[in-house]
Amino acid sequence: MLKLHADSHAMARETWMIVVLILLLALPGAGLAQDGQGVLTPENANEARLNRLQPPDQVMDAIGIEPGMLGAEIGAGRGRYVVQLAVRVGESGKVYAEDIDAAALGHLEQRCERWGLTNVETIIGDVTDPKLPEGELDFIFIISSYHHFADPVTLLRNARASLKHDGMLAIGEWLPSDENDRETTSPEEMEAEMAAAGYQLERIETFLEANNMYIYVFRTGEAYRDARAAKRFFRKLLKGQGSEPWLQRRTFRRPAFAL
Repeated sequence: MLKLHADSHAMARETWMIVVLILLLALPGAGLAQDGQGVLTPENANEARLNRLQPPDQVMDAIGIEPGMLGAEIGAGRGRYVVQLAVRVGESGKVYAEDIDAAALGHLEQRCERWGLTNVETIIGDVTDPKLPEGELDFIFIISSYHHFADPVTLLRNARASLKHDGMLAIGEWLPSDENDRETTSPEEMEAEMAAAGYQLERIETFLEANNMYIYVFRTGEAYRDARAAKRFFRKLLKGQGSEPWLQRRTFRRPAFAL
């Protein structure tokens, strides 16, 4: 009789623990527990391989993705990088996931629902227009997809209107290792094509060169020119060569503040 009572008590305790676990997993955002390891874990071996070649945290740090930003990934696919971007920008930010593959975006929607990511919106674009919202975005991001675009110049020319005045276009693209490489783009081709689309190259991040990838950061022509003008202005300011009389002084004193 005592053994039967103990077995019943153990079974009841195990049943209760299973119920609690199911309820916890059903909570929104449950996948973000334990420092986001659930939602950020690669779904398959290919995602794991690509994340080793293109470490998401290092890439996002290099291009300056911060909490609260609004951005988009063109060629988002099944969401390998979208989930990384969404966790980085946080609940105060948002990521538009664009692709022409409706099935891939359907998988991404399920992925976000499973992990409680509510700051992702999918957009079915077409080959020459990503259909992103106008004037809202701090960044557009593309990773190892550029060489698949049928008409990258027209596509990204049409995407340009979605950026804020100081927004950026960041493209991670494979480098050709020989002249027979088809799924790659040379730095010269990249700069020329994006110039045709209305962008100016701001910098190239080369820290993934050993993995055969560069990350290009572009600005729209207007923002690039404004940034260059601001740099020239402040150089003159520091050298005391400004055009205004108050800029002619060669020394600048830091104001004293009472503590």
